[in-house]
Amino acid sequence: MNEKNRTRFLVLAMAACLPGCVSTQPRGVTAADFADYRELATNAIRAGLTYRENPAVRVGAIEAMESIPGETKLPWLRSALLDEHPAVRFAACIALGKSRDAVSVRAIGRLSDDPDANVRLGSYFARHRLGDTSMTGKIATHLLESKDAGVRRNAAMVLGMLEEPGSIPILARAVLDEDAGVRMHALEALARLGNGDARRELTFQANSGVGADETFAIQALAATRDRKFVDTFRYKLINGAHLETQLAAARGLGLIGIDDGFDIAMKAIQSHIRRIRDRDDPKASQILRARQLGAAALGAIGRSDSLAKLVATLHKSTDPRVQVSLARAILDILAKRRTQGLPFATDARMKRRSR
Repeated sequence: MNEKNRTRFLVLAMAACLPGCVSTQPRGVTAADFADYRELATNAIRAGLTYRENPAVRVGAIEAMESIPGETKLPWLRSALLDEHPAVRFAACIALGKSRDAVSVRAIGRLSDDPDANVRLGSYFARHRLGDTSMTGKIATHLLESKDAGVRRNAAMVLGMLEEPGSIPILARAVLDEDAGVRMHALEALARLGNGDARRELTFQANSGVGADETFAIQALAATRDRKFVDTFRYKLINGAHLETQLAAARGLGLIGIDDGFDIAMKAIQSHIRRIRDRDDPKASQILRARQLGAAALGAIGRSDSLAKLVATLHKSTDPRVQVSLARAILDILAKRRTQGLPFATDARMKRRSR
Protein backbone atom coordinates (compact mmCIF):
# COMPACT_ATOMS: atom_id res chain seq x y z
CA MET A 1 0.00 0.00 0.00
CA ASN A 2 1.52 3.33 -1.03
CA GLU A 3 1.76 6.38 1.22
CA LYS A 4 -0.96 8.23 -0.67
CA ASN A 5 -3.49 5.48 0.04
CA ARG A 6 -2.42 5.21 3.66
CA THR A 7 -2.86 8.93 4.17
CA ARG A 8 -6.24 8.87 2.43
CA PHE A 9 -7.55 6.21 4.78
CA LEU A 10 -6.12 7.90 7.86
CA VAL A 11 -7.76 11.20 6.99
CA LEU A 12 -11.13 9.51 6.49
CA ALA A 13 -10.86 7.65 9.77
CA MET A 14 -9.86 10.64 11.84
CA ALA A 15 -12.10 13.26 10.26
CA ALA A 16 -14.68 13.11 13.03
CA CYS A 17 -12.26 13.36 15.94
CA LEU A 18 -12.82 16.56 17.87
CA PRO A 19 -9.90 18.82 18.77
CA GLY A 20 -8.24 17.71 21.97
CA CYS A 21 -9.82 14.26 22.05
CA VAL A 22 -6.46 12.48 22.04
CA SER A 23 -4.25 12.21 25.06
CA THR A 24 -0.89 10.50 24.89
CA GLN A 25 -0.75 10.25 28.70
CA PRO A 26 -2.28 7.15 30.32
CA ARG A 27 -5.27 8.18 32.44
CA GLY A 28 -8.70 7.08 33.47
CA VAL A 29 -11.39 7.87 30.95
CA THR A 30 -14.27 10.02 32.06
CA ALA A 31 -17.84 9.92 30.79
CA ALA A 32 -17.12 13.15 28.89
CA ASP A 33 -14.67 11.25 26.67
CA PHE A 34 -17.19 8.56 25.74
CA ALA A 35 -18.82 10.29 22.77
CA ASP A 36 -15.52 11.48 21.26
CA TYR A 37 -13.89 8.06 21.43
CA ARG A 38 -16.96 6.26 20.15
CA GLU A 39 -17.26 8.66 17.21
CA LEU A 40 -13.59 8.29 16.36
CA ALA A 41 -13.72 4.49 16.41
CA THR A 42 -17.00 4.31 14.52
CA ASN A 43 -15.68 6.53 11.76
CA ALA A 44 -12.49 4.48 11.48
CA ILE A 45 -14.57 1.33 10.96
CA ARG A 46 -16.81 3.03 8.42
CA ALA A 47 -13.74 4.26 6.56
CA GLY A 48 -12.52 0.68 6.46
CA LEU A 49 -15.73 -0.38 4.76
CA THR A 50 -15.09 2.13 1.97
CA TYR A 51 -11.42 1.20 1.53
CA ARG A 52 -11.31 0.01 -2.07
CA GLU A 53 -7.66 -0.98 -2.28
CA ASN A 54 -7.94 -4.13 -0.15
CA PRO A 55 -11.05 -6.30 0.39
CA ALA A 56 -9.50 -7.71 3.57
CA VAL A 57 -9.88 -4.28 5.15
CA ARG A 58 -13.55 -4.19 4.17
CA VAL A 59 -14.11 -7.68 5.61
CA GLY A 60 -12.43 -6.64 8.85
CA ALA A 61 -14.58 -3.52 9.00
CA ILE A 62 -17.77 -5.56 8.55
CA GLU A 63 -16.76 -7.88 11.37
CA ALA A 64 -15.87 -4.88 13.55
CA MET A 65 -19.28 -3.32 12.96
CA GLU A 66 -20.67 -5.93 15.32
CA SER A 67 -19.21 -3.71 18.06
CA ILE A 68 -21.12 -0.60 16.91
CA PRO A 69 -24.22 -0.35 19.11
CA GLY A 70 -27.70 0.13 17.72
CA GLU A 71 -28.99 0.03 14.16
CA THR A 72 -26.90 2.80 12.61
CA LYS A 73 -24.54 0.17 11.20
CA LEU A 74 -27.25 -1.69 9.26
CA PRO A 75 -27.35 0.56 6.15
CA TRP A 76 -23.58 0.19 5.84
CA LEU A 77 -23.83 -3.57 6.08
CA ARG A 78 -26.64 -3.68 3.53
CA SER A 79 -24.52 -1.72 1.06
CA ALA A 80 -21.75 -4.30 1.46
CA LEU A 81 -24.06 -6.95 0.00
CA LEU A 82 -23.37 -5.27 -3.36
CA ASP A 83 -19.58 -5.31 -3.01
CA GLU A 84 -17.66 -6.65 -5.99
CA HIS A 85 -15.59 -9.02 -3.83
CA PRO A 86 -17.22 -12.28 -2.68
CA ALA A 87 -15.44 -12.28 0.69
CA VAL A 88 -17.06 -8.95 1.50
CA ARG A 89 -20.51 -10.12 0.40
CA PHE A 90 -20.10 -13.26 2.51
CA ALA A 91 -19.10 -11.23 5.58
CA ALA A 92 -22.04 -8.87 5.06
CA CYS A 93 -24.48 -11.79 4.94
CA ILE A 94 -23.08 -13.18 8.18
CA ALA A 95 -23.25 -9.79 9.92
CA LEU A 96 -26.81 -9.08 8.78
CA GLY A 97 -27.87 -12.59 9.75
CA LYS A 98 -26.48 -12.08 13.24
CA SER A 99 -28.34 -8.77 13.41
CA ARG A 100 -31.54 -10.43 12.13
CA ASP A 101 -32.06 -7.50 9.78
CA ALA A 102 -35.46 -8.12 8.17
CA VAL A 103 -35.05 -5.11 5.87
CA SER A 104 -32.31 -6.91 3.93
CA VAL A 105 -34.19 -10.19 3.52
CA ARG A 106 -34.76 -9.81 -0.24
CA ALA A 107 -31.19 -8.77 -0.99
CA ILE A 108 -29.91 -11.68 1.08
CA GLY A 109 -32.28 -14.03 -0.73
CA ARG A 110 -30.90 -12.97 -4.11
CA LEU A 111 -27.41 -13.90 -2.96
CA SER A 112 -28.54 -17.52 -2.58
CA ASP A 113 -27.89 -17.65 -6.35
CA ASP A 114 -24.55 -15.86 -6.18
CA PRO A 115 -21.85 -17.29 -8.48
CA ASP A 116 -19.58 -17.74 -5.46
CA ALA A 117 -20.33 -20.71 -3.20
CA ASN A 118 -19.06 -18.89 -0.10
CA VAL A 119 -21.52 -16.06 -0.65
CA ARG A 120 -24.30 -18.59 -1.03
CA LEU A 121 -23.31 -20.07 2.32
CA GLY A 122 -23.54 -16.64 3.92
CA SER A 123 -26.97 -16.16 2.40
CA TYR A 124 -28.18 -19.53 3.73
CA PHE A 125 -26.99 -18.57 7.21
CA ALA A 126 -28.71 -15.18 7.13
CA ARG A 127 -31.95 -16.67 5.81
CA HIS A 128 -31.93 -19.23 8.61
CA ARG A 129 -31.46 -16.50 11.22
CA LEU A 130 -34.35 -14.60 9.66
CA GLY A 131 -36.66 -17.59 9.94
CA ASP A 132 -36.35 -19.16 6.47
CA THR A 133 -34.82 -22.62 6.89
CA SER A 134 -35.55 -23.82 3.35
CA MET A 135 -31.89 -23.54 2.31
CA THR A 136 -30.19 -24.51 5.58
CA GLY A 137 -29.61 -28.11 4.49
CA LYS A 138 -27.37 -26.89 1.68
CA ILE A 139 -24.79 -25.79 4.23
CA ALA A 140 -24.20 -29.42 5.19
CA THR A 141 -24.07 -30.38 1.52
CA HIS A 142 -21.30 -27.85 0.91
CA LEU A 143 -19.42 -29.07 3.97
CA LEU A 144 -19.49 -32.73 2.97
CA GLU A 145 -19.39 -32.52 -0.83
CA SER A 146 -17.63 -29.35 -2.02
CA LYS A 147 -14.30 -29.93 -3.75
CA ASP A 148 -13.07 -26.54 -2.54
CA ALA A 149 -11.47 -26.75 0.92
CA GLY A 150 -12.11 -23.05 1.49
CA VAL A 151 -15.83 -23.56 0.97
CA ARG A 152 -15.81 -26.53 3.34
CA ARG A 153 -14.04 -24.45 6.00
CA ASN A 154 -16.64 -21.70 5.75
CA ALA A 155 -19.46 -24.25 5.82
CA ALA A 156 -18.10 -25.69 9.08
CA MET A 157 -17.82 -22.21 10.56
CA VAL A 158 -21.36 -21.29 9.50
CA LEU A 159 -22.82 -24.48 10.97
CA GLY A 160 -21.19 -23.64 14.28
CA MET A 161 -22.66 -20.12 14.24
CA LEU A 162 -26.15 -21.52 13.68
CA GLU A 163 -25.88 -23.06 17.16
CA GLU A 164 -28.13 -25.94 16.20
CA PRO A 165 -27.36 -29.20 18.11
CA GLY A 166 -28.59 -31.17 15.10
CA SER A 167 -25.41 -30.10 13.29
CA ILE A 168 -23.18 -32.15 15.59
CA PRO A 169 -23.25 -35.44 13.60
CA ILE A 170 -22.45 -33.59 10.36
CA LEU A 171 -19.60 -31.65 11.94
CA ALA A 172 -18.28 -34.88 13.46
CA ARG A 173 -17.91 -36.26 9.94
CA ALA A 174 -16.05 -33.11 8.89
CA VAL A 175 -13.48 -33.70 11.65
CA LEU A 176 -12.21 -36.54 9.39
CA ASP A 177 -11.79 -34.22 6.38
CA GLU A 178 -8.52 -34.48 4.46
CA ASP A 179 -7.94 -30.74 4.87
CA ALA A 180 -6.46 -29.65 8.20
CA GLY A 181 -8.26 -26.30 8.06
CA VAL A 182 -11.64 -27.99 7.68
CA ARG A 183 -10.86 -30.27 10.60
CA MET A 184 -9.95 -27.32 12.83
CA HIS A 185 -13.03 -25.30 11.86
CA ALA A 186 -15.22 -28.33 12.50
CA LEU A 187 -13.65 -28.78 15.94
CA GLU A 188 -14.24 -25.12 16.71
CA ALA A 189 -17.88 -25.41 15.66
CA LEU A 190 -18.36 -28.52 17.78
CA ALA A 191 -16.74 -26.81 20.76
CA ARG A 192 -19.17 -23.90 20.39
CA LEU A 193 -21.97 -26.46 20.54
CA GLY A 194 -20.60 -27.85 23.80
CA ASN A 195 -19.11 -31.07 22.45
CA GLY A 196 -16.69 -32.44 25.03
CA ASP A 197 -14.58 -34.48 22.62
CA ALA A 198 -13.95 -31.42 20.46
CA ARG A 199 -13.01 -29.31 23.45
CA ARG A 200 -10.55 -31.95 24.63
CA GLU A 201 -8.98 -32.18 21.17
CA LEU A 202 -8.65 -28.40 20.96
CA THR A 203 -7.02 -28.38 24.40
CA PHE A 204 -4.53 -30.93 23.10
CA GLN A 205 -3.91 -28.79 20.01
CA ALA A 206 -3.43 -25.73 22.20
CA ASN A 207 -0.58 -27.51 23.95
CA SER A 208 0.92 -29.06 20.84
CA GLY A 209 3.51 -26.36 20.26
CA VAL A 210 2.62 -26.06 16.56
CA GLY A 211 2.32 -22.30 16.08
CA ALA A 212 -0.68 -21.66 13.82
CA ASP A 213 -2.73 -24.64 15.05
CA GLU A 214 -1.94 -23.74 18.65
CA THR A 215 -3.15 -20.17 18.23
CA PHE A 216 -6.29 -21.28 16.38
CA ALA A 217 -7.11 -23.82 19.09
CA ILE A 218 -6.78 -21.25 21.86
CA GLN A 219 -9.01 -18.83 19.98
CA ALA A 220 -11.58 -21.58 19.48
CA LEU A 221 -11.56 -22.40 23.19
CA ALA A 222 -11.80 -18.69 24.01
CA ALA A 223 -14.98 -18.42 21.94
CA THR A 224 -16.70 -20.81 24.38
CA ARG A 225 -16.10 -18.38 27.27
CA ASP A 226 -15.85 -21.42 29.51
CA ARG A 227 -13.94 -20.86 32.75
CA LYS A 228 -12.78 -24.48 32.64
CA PHE A 229 -10.00 -23.31 30.34
CA VAL A 230 -8.55 -20.69 32.71
CA ASP A 231 -5.54 -22.84 33.55
CA THR A 232 -4.85 -23.55 29.87
CA PHE A 233 -4.99 -19.85 29.02
CA ARG A 234 -2.80 -18.85 31.94
CA TYR A 235 -0.21 -21.49 31.12
CA LYS A 236 -0.01 -20.47 27.45
CA LEU A 237 0.10 -16.78 28.40
CA ILE A 238 3.24 -17.39 30.42
CA ASN A 239 4.85 -20.29 28.56
CA GLY A 240 3.60 -19.93 25.00
CA ALA A 241 6.46 -20.26 22.55
CA HIS A 242 4.96 -17.69 20.21
CA LEU A 243 3.71 -14.19 20.81
CA GLU A 244 0.51 -14.87 18.88
CA THR A 245 -0.24 -17.81 21.16
CA GLN A 246 0.27 -15.65 24.24
CA LEU A 247 -2.00 -12.93 22.86
CA ALA A 248 -4.74 -15.43 22.02
CA ALA A 249 -4.50 -16.67 25.61
CA ALA A 250 -4.69 -13.07 26.87
CA ARG A 251 -7.91 -12.61 24.93
CA GLY A 252 -9.33 -15.90 26.24
CA LEU A 253 -8.69 -14.75 29.80
CA GLY A 254 -10.17 -11.35 29.05
CA LEU A 255 -13.40 -12.88 27.80
CA ILE A 256 -13.94 -14.52 31.17
CA GLY A 257 -13.05 -11.42 33.17
CA ILE A 258 -9.34 -11.90 33.94
CA ASP A 259 -6.81 -9.25 32.92
CA ASP A 260 -3.53 -11.17 33.32
CA GLY A 261 -2.65 -10.54 29.66
CA PHE A 262 -3.10 -6.77 29.82
CA ASP A 263 0.59 -5.82 29.75
CA ILE A 264 1.57 -8.08 26.86
CA ALA A 265 -1.43 -6.91 24.84
CA MET A 266 -0.51 -3.26 25.45
CA LYS A 267 3.01 -3.89 24.18
CA ALA A 268 1.72 -5.76 21.13
CA ILE A 269 -0.32 -2.84 19.78
CA GLN A 270 2.72 -0.59 19.87
CA SER A 271 6.12 -0.89 18.22
CA HIS A 272 7.86 -3.25 20.60
CA ILE A 273 7.38 -6.52 18.69
CA ARG A 274 10.68 -8.24 17.99
CA ARG A 275 9.88 -11.90 18.56
CA ILE A 276 8.77 -13.67 15.42
CA ARG A 277 7.42 -17.17 15.15
CA ASP A 278 8.50 -18.59 11.83
CA ARG A 279 11.42 -17.54 9.68
CA ASP A 280 9.48 -18.67 6.59
CA ASP A 281 6.52 -16.46 7.48
CA PRO A 282 7.11 -12.79 6.53
CA LYS A 283 7.92 -10.75 9.61
CA ALA A 284 5.52 -8.00 8.52
CA SER A 285 2.64 -10.49 8.45
CA GLN A 286 3.48 -11.74 11.92
CA ILE A 287 3.67 -8.21 13.30
CA LEU A 288 0.31 -7.40 11.70
CA ARG A 289 -1.35 -10.44 13.28
CA ALA A 290 0.21 -9.71 16.66
CA ARG A 291 -1.09 -6.14 16.67
CA GLN A 292 -4.55 -7.30 15.66
CA LEU A 293 -4.53 -9.99 18.37
CA GLY A 294 -3.24 -7.46 20.89
CA ALA A 295 -6.11 -5.12 20.09
CA ALA A 296 -8.62 -7.99 20.33
CA ALA A 297 -7.19 -8.96 23.72
CA LEU A 298 -7.51 -5.42 25.05
CA GLY A 299 -11.08 -5.25 23.79
CA ALA A 300 -11.89 -8.49 25.60
CA ILE A 301 -10.16 -7.38 28.80
CA GLY A 302 -12.12 -4.13 28.75
CA ARG A 303 -9.92 -1.96 30.96
CA SER A 304 -10.51 1.72 30.29
CA ASP A 305 -6.94 2.64 31.21
CA SER A 306 -5.93 1.25 27.79
CA LEU A 307 -8.21 3.63 25.89
CA ALA A 308 -5.86 6.62 25.68
CA LYS A 309 -3.08 4.44 24.27
CA LEU A 310 -5.44 2.72 21.84
CA VAL A 311 -6.64 6.08 20.54
CA ALA A 312 -3.12 7.47 20.25
CA THR A 313 -1.97 4.31 18.44
CA LEU A 314 -4.96 4.52 16.12
CA HIS A 315 -3.88 8.02 15.10
CA LYS A 316 -0.29 6.93 14.49
CA SER A 317 -1.05 3.70 12.62
CA THR A 318 -0.60 3.67 8.85
CA ASP A 319 -2.14 0.22 8.26
CA PRO A 320 -5.94 0.29 7.81
CA ARG A 321 -6.22 -3.32 8.99
CA VAL A 322 -4.66 -2.37 12.30
CA GLN A 323 -6.74 0.80 12.50
CA VAL A 324 -9.94 -1.22 12.20
CA SER A 325 -8.77 -3.64 14.91
CA LEU A 326 -7.88 -0.80 17.26
CA ALA A 327 -11.21 0.91 16.61
CA ARG A 328 -13.11 -2.25 17.45
CA ALA A 329 -11.18 -2.64 20.69
CA ILE A 330 -12.10 0.92 21.68
CA LEU A 331 -15.80 0.26 21.08
CA ASP A 332 -15.66 -3.06 22.94
CA ILE A 333 -14.10 -1.41 25.98
CA LEU A 334 -16.61 1.43 26.00
CA ALA A 335 -19.47 -1.04 25.65
CA LYS A 336 -18.16 -3.18 28.49
CA ARG A 337 -17.88 -0.22 30.85
CA ARG A 338 -21.38 0.87 29.90
CA THR A 339 -22.88 -2.60 30.30
CA GLN A 340 -21.34 -3.03 33.72
CA GLY A 341 -22.60 0.40 34.76
CA LEU A 342 -19.20 1.33 36.14
CA PRO A 343 -17.61 4.77 36.34
CA PHE A 344 -14.68 5.01 33.96
CA ALA A 345 -12.15 5.65 36.72
CA THR A 346 -12.67 2.39 38.65
CA ASP A 347 -10.37 0.09 36.67
CA ALA A 348 -7.54 0.19 39.17
CA ARG A 349 -9.84 -1.22 41.84
CA MET A 350 -11.27 -3.82 39.46
CA LYS A 351 -7.97 -5.38 38.37
CA ARG A 352 -7.78 -9.13 38.71
CA ARG A 353 -11.23 -9.15 40.28
CA SER A 354 -11.99 -12.64 38.99
CA ARG A 355 -8.99 -14.48 40.39
